[in-house]
Amino acid sequence: MYDANRIGSRSVPGGRLALVLVIAYVLVRGQSAFAQQTGFRANRPAPSLAGGTQWINTDGPLDPANLRGKFVLLDFWTYCCINCMHILPELKKLEHAFPDNLVVIGVHSGKFDNEKDEENIRQAVRRYNIEHPILNDPHYAIWDRWGIDTWPSLRLIDPEGKLVWGVSGEVEFATLQREIKSRLPSYRHRGLLNEKPLVFNRERAQGQETPLLFPGKVLADQASQRLFIADSNHNRIVICDLDGRLLDVVGKGAAGREDGGYAEARFQQPQGMAIHGDMLYVADTENHLLRKIELQAKRVTTIAGTGQQRRESRAVTRRRLGDPLRTALSSPWDLCLHEDS
Repeated sequence: MYDANRIGSRSVPGGRLALVLVIAYVLVRGQSAFAQQTGFRANRPAPSLAGGTQWINTDGPLDPANLRGKFVLLDFWTYCCINCMHILPELKKLEHAFPDNLVVIGVHSGKFDNEKDEENIRQAVRRYNIEHPILNDPHYAIWDRWGIDTWPSLRLIDPEGKLVWGVSGEVEFATLQREIKSRLPSYRHRGLLNEKPLVFNRERAQGQETPLLFPGKVLADQASQRLFIADSNHNRIVICDLDGRLLDVVGKGAAGREDGGYAEARFQQPQGMAIHGDMLYVADTENHLLRKIELQAKRVTTIAGTGQQRRESRAVTRRRLGDPLRTALSSPWDLCLHEDS
């Protein structure tokens, strides 16, 4: 059995060797534990992507073996997983940060039968505005070969085709950026990079414009005889009468988080709504905010959230009351009124 005290008690000047041994042991043991939990082993040839059934968001199959010179990041996900949805904006930032050096490939291993359907995945790609290629893995052929057991999981392949890094669960852009940025100079120095950007034929580019785009929620208000529609992928709220005639549009349409009049305000993937008198409250999901729409004044105001997703340990269970505008939220999805106040 490992005995840290015994190793640390060896007669070494300054205790430096002992410290090195302890650190080395912890690192190796940590990597071993991670390997046992995730099936991840670094610095080995990356397994293949054989066994997938359909490629989406690209004209044809992609093989990491034919992408030498690029970092390839595999995202194992499924479209009904909220944690997978949280990672998608982080991946988009990463793709834009390294357009010449990185290819992201989503491996869609659906949890439920409906999530394995090709057309459903295509719709999800359009709904989430995913820019990278997606490979459908309905039979878990790739999932099993790569030793994945968690949605989402990320695996990084280096320009030589070796598996060099991986993580399971949610991860932020800064962590992903650091992993790639720290590795680039070495490969560039050795002349191993192919820095010509790749362009893929995206699903969204093939779609036709429609009056509504993946509307998330509808609220009917009998008192005012109005329908409020969260036109989620147009990043706005549409107001109609009960016969569907357009009355007003709240929001500029482009994703953002600006307050102001109807024409200037911006949302990002709004979802649930609740109405109280002339106030409409909106869960601005991808902005991690709650917004208030004053229907008479035609003005949008942020009432809760910081604009950054709340990320905290699952061990934290207590919630403290505080300033709503200084309290981070995580993907608010719907709203209901508590009492008449």
